[in-house]
Amino acid sequence: MYAEVAVNRPLKQVFTYHIPLELTGQEEIAPGHLIEVAFGTATLSGIVTHLHNVTPDFQTKPILRRLDPEPVLTPAQLELGWWMSERTLTPIGLCLWAMLPPGLSADRATRYTLLDLNDPGNTPVQQRVLSLLKKRGPLTNRQLGRALPHTDWQAAVNQLTERQAVSKMEVLTRPAAKPKMVRTVRLGIEPEEIHDAIDELQDGRKKLDVYPAILEFLASKVEAVEVSVVYEETGATLTHLKRLADEGLVILGEEEIWRDPLVGRIFSPDTPPVLTLAQQAAWKTIDAHAEAVHNDPSAESQVFLLHGVTGSGKTEIYLRAVELVLAQGRQAIMLVPEIALTAQTIRRFAARFQGRVSIIHSKLNPGERYDVWRRARTGAIQIVVGARSALFAPLPDVGLVILDEEHDDSYKQDAEFSPPHYHARDVAIEMMRQTHGTVILGSATPDVTTMFRAERGEFTYLHLPDRVLAHRAEVEEQVQALKLQSPHYHETEVEEAVSLELPPVQLVDMRHELRVGNRSIFSRALQSALHQTLTAQQQAILFLNRRGTATFVMCRDCGYIAKCPRCETPLTYHAPQEALRCHHCGYHGPNPQKCPECGSNRIKHFGTGTEQLDRLIQTEFPEARVVRWDKDTASEKGAHEKILSQFIHREADILVGTQMVAKGLDLPLVTLVGIISGDTGLGLPDYRAGERTFQLLTQVAGRAGRSLLGGRVILQTYRPEHYAIQAAASHDFETFYRQEMDYRRTLDYPPYKRLARLLFTDRTEANAQEEAESAARILRLHRSKGDFPATEIIGPTPCFFTKHNNLFRWQILIRSTDPVAFLRGVEFKSAVIMDIDPVDLL
Repeated sequence: MYAEVAVNRPLKQVFTYHIPLELTGQEEIAPGHLIEVAFGTATLSGIVTHLHNVTPDFQTKPILRRLDPEPVLTPAQLELGWWMSERTLTPIGLCLWAMLPPGLSADRATRYTLLDLNDPGNTPVQQRVLSLLKKRGPLTNRQLGRALPHTDWQAAVNQLTERQAVSKMEVLTRPAAKPKMVRTVRLGIEPEEIHDAIDELQDGRKKLDVYPAILEFLASKVEAVEVSVVYEETGATLTHLKRLADEGLVILGEEEIWRDPLVGRIFSPDTPPVLTLAQQAAWKTIDAHAEAVHNDPSAESQVFLLHGVTGSGKTEIYLRAVELVLAQGRQAIMLVPEIALTAQTIRRFAARFQGRVSIIHSKLNPGERYDVWRRARTGAIQIVVGARSALFAPLPDVGLVILDEEHDDSYKQDAEFSPPHYHARDVAIEMMRQTHGTVILGSATPDVTTMFRAERGEFTYLHLPDRVLAHRAEVEEQVQALKLQSPHYHETEVEEAVSLELPPVQLVDMRHELRVGNRSIFSRALQSALHQTLTAQQQAILFLNRRGTATFVMCRDCGYIAKCPRCETPLTYHAPQEALRCHHCGYHGPNPQKCPECGSNRIKHFGTGTEQLDRLIQTEFPEARVVRWDKDTASEKGAHEKILSQFIHREADILVGTQMVAKGLDLPLVTLVGIISGDTGLGLPDYRAGERTFQLLTQVAGRAGRSLLGGRVILQTYRPEHYAIQAAASHDFETFYRQEMDYRRTLDYPPYKRLARLLFTDRTEANAQEEAESAARILRLHRSKGDFPATEIIGPTPCFFTKHNNLFRWQILIRSTDPVAFLRGVEFKSAVIMDIDPVDLL
């Protein structure tokens, strides 16, 4: 029997290994198993893609061992991995490994072994390396690094290897992810024997109260408990427990515990509300399809575009779809674009489906992700909520995938990250096509390509045009609690439900503010609105999509701008740390007091970020309690939920934030949203700049007016005439969509043509340029020899962000009806990052 194996290397093919006799029977190898194989002179982990009995015409190596007793990928995931490989032009091994939790597969390491016992070593560092290998035997690169810190041990060991005093070999270390085991203890005698046992234990010895306390505590427990609980309850130590165990009074043991990211959380159950007529119509369509698939498993999958204004009740449709799928014995995946949204989403889902939900995202520690992955694999959980990577949870039979805020760019693994560069929306659609499931794409501002596909009939379009407030009993309670004379709502066709108008948006032309002498970051309208909101003891959100205190630092004498030495982009000033930081690569340096080029003292901070906005609010509105929500304040685990909870519980009056505050948050006491600079992204050289601006402004505006208190939006801009700004101010998706599609059609941009982005990076700009130009020549030759009349090759050109993390960046764009077909089989002379259907071109 032979196995085809994919390894975690950028290699296009799989490799054939034979299965030795010792790995048959109980140790049987199956597709999806994680295994260890010899690969050249190294040892690597691999994934079995399929088995066969066809004897190859070359000598094969045996599979060395199985690293996990159960397959780590399901058959459906293996099939999906091959599709991703074809769709993104990514080696199959990289696609399969993207589905695994971190730490599951063994890590590669280099093991060094001493060969020449008489080599004296030519340098002090060589002598220390040789001494360590003599004393401790073979060591890995990590062990040598820990033993020889602050030394160039790598150069020393390379020199020893060259003269064959030391050998090196690539090996696999033990996987970092493993079950968590805890020590336990239980009573080893009958409870009525405790008194006599204590007398014998302390006979002739100093009386110790801790032993009776331990035994009496354990007598109150039916099962074994963790020793840490005993320590906390009785003041005991392990020494005390070991003595009792030696006397046969207690039994020490060990058991595995699940690392549950939701442990200790209490979710109050909720009851499904009555649907509005629009919700009923949408749900009837989804329900009919799901029932048809259940009755006929061969029925085709279906994709629904649920287009609902902010606050229209899309989540209730999601919950009902999940309930139906679970009743059919299948499982569901609920995707959100940001980790920040998992807290609010998990509250809704865990309240409806108690004990059946878990989460997956990158802020979980490896142990938590490993345990959630294992529980999903066994079917112990039925619903997974999370960001992009949650799509690969190994649930046994996924019947539904939901993408909330489906327009969001965070669903794309873009070119700055490791391959595969996939879009979760495309993968979810293919995944449900293969398993005959359902996809729901929800958004108040759908991606224009998604909307285009719905218009063409590829997706089923469902519309929720009204904002739903609550049901009549809840509304009447709110009216009484808020003491409102004329609440802001109107009746719906469903007697129990009440709906709201979307908040009015006031456009403020900041050019006019300057002409009348207002040089503040706050327009007069926003200042007045903030005073009114604070006086009424209501809440406000101020949105600014820039972090930091100042967005750049410049010398007013010579024009010098402080830039990142690794990225060539302006550094952002952060006042609390008195430092300049790069928001692209993380570089940070001191804040200059003098110009490093001309020596002038006239160096100044320009622009405003959320840090500075926070300070300005506290200066102008000292009575306001302000909380800031951006990447700087929410970098720690649990920070998103803590900040959100603080604002929900009215421990702050004003929430200052970046795009994190724009997505999916339901904050009923927010009556004012102030958009500080609505046109920040319009100047970027990207064909999607207008779409991004419209989506972001519409989404953040939708945070206002979600209760009977009503709400309003102040949108400050220097380009009030731009069609994206005008449409966002009117909550008018239809008008924006038509204008945007006219622009795309004229310039042949998606969805009328597809794009592929080829990115070339190097530490020297000349090399990056040469690699790009060489690739362009290869592509043009390939086009001339094939049948690709509608394919355009644009570039090569430097990227907008020319340098990132010490690498210069050049790119080529392919515009074609099918860029994958054009690029398939093309071989380049150097490494290239391929991004099919890129979401940005910067």
